[in-house]
Amino acid sequence: MQKIQESKIKMSRTVSGILNVYPEIVTKTPGLPEAHDQLDYLIEETERHSQGQRNTGTELTELKSQARRELETILRKICAAMAASATVSADPLFKSNRNKFLLTDSEITRQRDMQLFGLSYSIYSEAAPYAARLEPFATAEEVAKLKDFADNFNELIPRRQTQKSKSTLSTRNLEDAVLQIDLLLSDWIDVLVRPWEFNDPDFYKAYKNGRSIVNAASQKRKSASEENARTQQN
Repeated sequence: MQKIQESKIKMSRTVSGILNVYPEIVTKTPGLPEAHDQLDYLIEETERHSQGQRNTGTELTELKSQARRELETILRKICAAMAASATVSADPLFKSNRNKFLLTDSEITRQRDMQLFGLSYSIYSEAAPYAARLEPFATAEEVAKLKDFADNFNELIPRRQTQKSKSTLSTRNLEDAVLQIDLLLSDWIDVLVRPWEFNDPDFYKAYKNGRSIVNAASQKRKSASEENARTQQN
C-alpha cells in the first residue's frame, strides 16, 4: 500500500469516527446517514483489499521451492538406481535403456518447472515395472515417492501464480476503493457538512480537522521533495 493511500484511509476512518460522535447532526442531515454507511463500507473494502495485496504468494514460493528440491533429489536417486541396475541386468530391454537414466545433476536442475514434472513422470513410468528389482540401489517405496513428489510439485506450480494474480487484483481494487472514498467525501459528504459551519461550528471544525489529515501528509511529502530539490541545486 502506498503512503498516500494509507493517509487517505486513516483520514476516512477519522472522519467516520467524528460522524459517529455527532449522531444527532448526522441523522437530521438529509443524505448524510446513507453517505456515512457508504464510507464505512468502503473503509472495510480497503482493509480487505489491503490484506489481499499483502498475500503475494511468498509462502507458496517457499513450499514450491522445497517441493522441487525434494523432487530433484528423489529423481536423481531413481535415475542412478535405474542406470546401475540396468548395467548389471541380464534383461536385454532393460539394459538397452540404460543411457536414458544417465542424467547429470545439471540436466535435472536446469529443467523448467513443467519440464521437470514431465521428466519425473517419464522416469517413473520407466522405473515402476522394475521397482522390485532395484535394491540395493533403491526401494519400491522410493520409486512410488517419485510419483508422489511429482504430483505434489505439480499442484504447487499454478498456486503461486494464482496468488500473485489475486494480489495484483487486490492492488487495483484498493486503488479503486480509495478513489471512491475521495469522490464520496469531496462530492457528497463535504457538501452536506458545509452548512454546519454556521449552525454547529464545533462539529464542522472537528470534521475539517479530520479531513485535513491527508492534506497534512501530502504537504509534508511535498515540502520534503522541495527541500531535496533545493539541496541538489545548491
